[in-house]
Amino acid sequence: MKSFSVIGSGHVGTALALALCQKGLELKYLADSSPARARQARKLVGQGRATGDNLLAVRSAGLIFICVPDDLIAEVVKEISAADLDGKFVFHTSGACSSELLQPLARKGARVASFHPAQTFADYPGDPGVFKGIYIGIEGQPEAVELGKKLAVRLGSRVLLLSAAEKPLYHLAMCVSSNFLVILLFEVKELLKTVGLEEPAVLEILAPLLNKTLQNVKNLGVEVSLTGPLARGDLKTVEKHLALTAGRPGLDRVYRAMALEALKLAENRGLSREKIKALKRLLEQK
Repeated sequence: MKSFSVIGSGHVGTALALALCQKGLELKYLADSSPARARQARKLVGQGRATGDNLLAVRSAGLIFICVPDDLIAEVVKEISAADLDGKFVFHTSGACSSELLQPLARKGARVASFHPAQTFADYPGDPGVFKGIYIGIEGQPEAVELGKKLAVRLGSRVLLLSAAEKPLYHLAMCVSSNFLVILLFEVKELLKTVGLEEPAVLEILAPLLNKTLQNVKNLGVEVSLTGPLARGDLKTVEKHLALTAGRPGLDRVYRAMALEALKLAENRGLSREKIKALKRLLEQK
């Protein structure tokens, strides 16, 4: 399967198009409801044509990637089901949705699967190596899954085979680990702003700490990597933290909820029952 088209030229679609072109596939069309966005993506990729016609993109290639927001997938599927799909492969890149959304296309002869890169795409791509070493979650019809596995390997990625029922749980895990980290860092940035630190300085301070934490998790495991006052059972330090979060209701809720979860790890690592109970009482006070 050498030729492909992409429907949806946002961050994921553009990154995928660029990476696949770098690996020798031929891009036919980048389709998007915004002509300007399609042209911008085509300029970045340096191959294929920009269009607002999804049917043209489908008819011109044997492999189609649907890279639109989850809520728009069914609408795109309905539109392109008017094409002759016999023998074509159609993937969507949603993490939360299964290939069930593509069943109307399967009934028209397409082989369908979901193909979700476990990666964050915060901006338009400059590095086609963004897929190297990551996992791609794949589920769907056997023939499409096999092609998806080959494409993942071609991108330098690893394969995570999923069932349709597992997709929402898998996506929840990916979102909590990536998106919620950003929310936590926003709260940290707001805290440090009160001592006169701007975002560049905050990130410079945090980068070594975060990098080492991720190294610890990778090398030692999750539970062993928990450090700080909750792991040690430092009641007075936690009291000081709560005195500061009291004026920040959102952060206070997050701190208490995360700290209560941290106590489970601390207990598994041998923190005494007395300290666990005292900390739990403190954290559950309002």
